[in-house]
Amino acid sequence: MITQIYHAHEWLYPDSELNDTGGRRVELACARGGRAATQLLIRSFPQEEAMRWTFSWHAPHRLADDELPIEAFRLSDVLVNENTGPSYSTVPNGTDAPYAARLAPFRVYDVLVPVSSAFIRPAGDTLALYVSWVVPTELAPGDYHGTLALDCGGDSLVYEVSLYVYEAVVPRRETLHTTNWHSNGNIASYHGLEEWSEDHWAMIGRYGEAMRRARQTHFIVGMDLIEATRDGTRYAFDFARAKRYIELFLSLGFSWIEGGHLACRTGWSEPTFVLTYDRGIEATQPEGFAFLAQFLPAWHAFLSENGWLDRIVQHVADEPIKESAADFRILCGIIRKLLPGVPLIEAIVDPNIEGSVDIWVPTNKGYDEHRAYFESLQRLGEVFWFYTCWNPGGYYLNRFLDISLLKTRYLHWGNYKYGLTGYLHWGFNQYLDGQDPFELTCPLLAPDVHAKRVPPGDTHIVYPGADGPLLSMRLEAMRAGCEDYELFRLLAASDKALADAICDEGMASFTDVSVDPDAFAALHLRLLEAASGLIGTDISPLGEAAAGAEIGDMER
Repeated sequence: MITQIYHAHEWLYPDSELNDTGGRRVELACARGGRAATQLLIRSFPQEEAMRWTFSWHAPHRLADDELPIEAFRLSDVLVNENTGPSYSTVPNGTDAPYAARLAPFRVYDVLVPVSSAFIRPAGDTLALYVSWVVPTELAPGDYHGTLALDCGGDSLVYEVSLYVYEAVVPRRETLHTTNWHSNGNIASYHGLEEWSEDHWAMIGRYGEAMRRARQTHFIVGMDLIEATRDGTRYAFDFARAKRYIELFLSLGFSWIEGGHLACRTGWSEPTFVLTYDRGIEATQPEGFAFLAQFLPAWHAFLSENGWLDRIVQHVADEPIKESAADFRILCGIIRKLLPGVPLIEAIVDPNIEGSVDIWVPTNKGYDEHRAYFESLQRLGEVFWFYTCWNPGGYYLNRFLDISLLKTRYLHWGNYKYGLTGYLHWGFNQYLDGQDPFELTCPLLAPDVHAKRVPPGDTHIVYPGADGPLLSMRLEAMRAGCEDYELFRLLAASDKALADAICDEGMASFTDVSVDPDAFAALHLRLLEAASGLIGTDISPLGEAAAGAEIGDMER
């Protein structure tokens, strides 16, 4: 067998170069409370398909398995059907896309399939593995060494692992707010479960665990979780399902409840909103007000009775545009009157909605386009997150399958750089009708919204597995970016100028970042050292060359 070691923050492909000259030494560095990971690419197997891996730590740190746990995953590839467009959607194959990591169609390793210490390798001549170590907060800082052995039919590969654990600690309780909207219906249908059966509830919990692994803080509670009945002009509400749902997610470690959207538009350019509960009712007209005047006080009372009023942010109506801004303002006023004290949050397109929401969520491109204005609002104390979806494309940071994997991680460097305290994405498992998320990563969006394809992977960042959601390399990149954000915050508390300088070296803007894997590894090492108070000392556990490597290969 021959092998190559790759960084965890770079894409692997079934045809990735493998020259077996990289040696067998895995060098990693990590803050306490974080994760350290690497990727291994292997070819030229014996006929035997059964494989086995073992790992052990060396003296003087002979740790038990639960003191510094290891996880192993087999990487499975997915098909990228088309490339992201320069602004949004996709472009036909054969179109030049200089911002893309590869031109479509191609296959890329994104899916993480957990493997036990003994497993059957997949058919073919290539095996890609993702190996991760969970570094406990309580672990003593220092240099840890171990051996990872991989055996197949009498042949073996032995990797020497060096993990330097830094003093810095990624906090258990996140300061960066993140949310990925998930589909309970897809959880049921893609796993063959009856909706709201006990098996469905258990599977929802597994999806929640996958979200929390990536340090997600918010979870959305949609109107599908609240039973509303109507008798003439009177409404009654049953919150039993919502109560169980909220208790489940809070038990998993989530911090915040997102009240689901109360209204929507029937078409993108429509100037008015209709109720999510009944799209035949205009939200700001008398019939809509009659519903909201009964639902919102009941929702407020339910949250208050359960002690959740200080853990709720409320969505209004997704992505108000210029044509619908006036109706959006009226709707926000109604909600503020009937749901007092609850912060309003919304993904926005039109910037001129001052006073409507408490948490502004433009896209990263939208923030760029109105940056001077938004910064003036930030100085007035307004709170800003940002979001990405099927746009922006081109050189902008996003989490598509055809752009550098590092661009997904850099999303959260953008949170730090611009003082944006949260990140939102619509697509945790939002597979569209009939979509095979492994083979159709660019499905057509709903014809009544946009009859165009979504960019590769935009609908989802996990995949449906036999026993639950399968993680992805993009979700791991998000998680790593969230950890980086916490380290920047930690460093900024003592030396903001240094934190800003390190961030600026890797990220000049939302369209200009360093995507060279080796250069990023060196820069991340500087962040770890600085957050641990080691900058200016002669301590550089992975060597002066790594710590001082030039940052290059900037993308614009």
